[in-house]
Amino acid sequence: MNNDHEWPPVAGDFDINDPSHCVAICTLGKRIEIPGEYAIAGSCKTENIGIERIIINIISNPSIRYLIVAGPEVPGHLTGRSLRALFHNGVDPDTRKIIDAEGAIPYIENVPLEGIERFREQIELVDMINVLSLSQIAEKVGELVGQNPGHFPKDAIWIEFRVASREAQRVISSANIIILPEYNLFLDNDSSFVAKQEAHAVVTEHPSSIVIEVRESDSGTILVGKEA
Repeated sequence: MNNDHEWPPVAGDFDINDPSHCVAICTLGKRIEIPGEYAIAGSCKTENIGIERIIINIISNPSIRYLIVAGPEVPGHLTGRSLRALFHNGVDPDTRKIIDAEGAIPYIENVPLEGIERFREQIELVDMINVLSLSQIAEKVGELVGQNPGHFPKDAIWIEFRVASREAQRVISSANIIILPEYNLFLDNDSSFVAKQEAHAVVTEHPSSIVIEVRESDSGTILVGKEA
């Protein structure tokens, strides 16, 4: 690793154990305290920016050769399955969508294509999605240490992580669901995005995660959208 940089370069919900270790662990939707040794272990809840953070932190440390994906799958985002699709299929070079990913918004837009390919080349993904057993995860770490092919034979790649803003896309839709009438918000039926009611609704192409809550009131049932 390059001593001119501090690893890991991107902050997140994780623990650092031994940066020279060959195993990184992603516990998806739940923070799990993993016993024993590993390089880095933490949760990842989104199938876009969350995965981008994982990529950048791994390709900046050539010691990491395995990524265990364990813990509970994230509803809607399907982050684990999206990670698996990324490892096996990569991304469409034009749209940056993870090929065959099942997540809601599986786009890798803030990591260059060479960084994505380096990630796929450097690590082996170990699928333990929905496994919560600490003993099983620790046992798998031990197995992988015994199979470690050693330091990846290319230099670390350091990427300055900045989330790119995308220009809003205007769409016209019908049969929308009113969410908060007092704020003129609705759920776009075609895109499933929350937006303001206008003659031409403005919605972002890849918005932040939106949580929809169902609330009962004297006037009936309303859906409330909140940014996660």
